[in-house]
Amino acid sequence: MAPARDWTNATGSAGAAGTRPDTPTDDPPSHMYGHVLRPDEFLRRARYDHAEPAPALRRWVDRYWSVTWDLAPGEEHRVATLDDPTIHLTREWGGVRRAEADGGGTWITGPVTRGRFDVTQTGSGGVVGLRFRLGGTRAFTEAEPAEVRDRTVAAADWFGAAMPGGIGAPHAPDATSAAPLLDAWLLSLDPRDPPGHDELLEALAQLEDPGVTSTAELERRVHRSVRSLQRMFSHHLGVGPKRILLRARVQDAIAAIDRRDPRPLPDLAQDLGWFDQSHFIRDVRAATGLTPSAYARTRDREY
Repeated sequence: MAPARDWTNATGSAGAAGTRPDTPTDDPPSHMYGHVLRPDEFLRRARYDHAEPAPALRRWVDRYWSVTWDLAPGEEHRVATLDDPTIHLTREWGGVRRAEADGGGTWITGPVTRGRFDVTQTGSGGVVGLRFRLGGTRAFTEAEPAEVRDRTVAAADWFGAAMPGGIGAPHAPDATSAAPLLDAWLLSLDPRDPPGHDELLEALAQLEDPGVTSTAELERRVHRSVRSLQRMFSHHLGVGPKRILLRARVQDAIAAIDRRDPRPLPDLAQDLGWFDQSHFIRDVRAATGLTPSAYARTRDREY
């Protein structure tokens, strides 16, 4: 699998902050590969920013992120991301459409397990988001991650109140300016590790090893039964360990294609742990809507 898997990466300072959508951009930040389909195209159409949380929060919060756009009248842009087992808290405004949460609002989006997650941008608008680490929401709320699997709900349903005032246009429309407000709000919730968090981190650390390609190997390394692992992952993450493993392999494959990896696709699949080409094709198509070869051919064109 990829040298650094997405669920534990610490992000740097805002790599593409303030990028104008009509000018060339630097390379996408590393965490975007394997998560956003065709990241180069995405950065040509929108401004992206990301920032780290305060050190006291990094055990539970991966990063703050934001996207803003200003499209021509009648223009639409669809942003496609791969299924994601993490949970996001977002404040959205302007021309944004997606399943269960069209238009502005403050939302919790749970683990996505059903292929791509598409957002359509129109006119002008933006999103400021908070990406929790796997299991991180349990430090702030007792709400069940499994209850928002493949769902979007109002953030107030989880936290009893919306995100702090001032997040979003015009005062804090990007991750860098929103980060101090989000830090203060999250710290005011008095976060602390929930029971079993250390055991979860141990299992996730084992999943960092590319040699762990099956739940059976994970069971052996952490000395837990498959049912015990399933209960732990469902409680803390809302998805099972098998889903985490599959998602990681697919994201590694998409990241390699978007980075224009020179390996032929069959070799890439084998190197990432697929020993059956039909399974490789099936898994990538289920996540992206395209076969690996079709994605490689069309990554530089509109869907």
